Amino acid sequence: MTEAVRRRLMLQGFACDSDPSVASAAAWLRFTPALSTLCIITGTVLPSPVILWAFAVLAGIGALGWHAFDQVFNAVIRGWVQAPALPPNPAPRRFAMAVAAVWSGAAGLLIALGLVWEGIAAGALLAGAGFTVATTHFCLGSWLYRRLWNRSDHGVAT
Repeated sequence: MTEAVRRRLMLQGFACDSDPSVASAAAWLRFTPALSTLCIITGTVLPSPVILWAFAVLAGIGALGWHAFDQVFNAVIRGWVQAPALPPNPAPRRFAMAVAAVWSGAAGLLIALGLVWEGIAAGALLAGAGFTVATTHFCLGSWLYRRLWNRSDHGVAT
């Protein structure tokens, strides 16, 4: 794991320095953000409030500590790729899921209210944020969590 990836995962709240399992799961911690981004893109491109709201519900449940996409990885994908189980999501990552839930819900609402282009713009921005997490591990929601609560858990500078 590179230093940049370690810092970004620590920003999300993962205890990279004290939990060696995080390093072995690092590549697979992109699974949930990638699948989330696909849902957001689908809801935005179609433009479908129902898909965006369904994702909002999934992300909201994820914010509470149980994410369906993590469970899909652990129950189905993990065996195929011989990967370790994904660790539980720490508070900054769960906060990011809450932000994504609200954002996706708002994009769906805009579309439902007839503000289609505004909803598409909101969905596209959310998809961009998800794509960034899925490709680089940098999580805007986790960064925002650290800024709002001035937290520097695990040595991550705020």
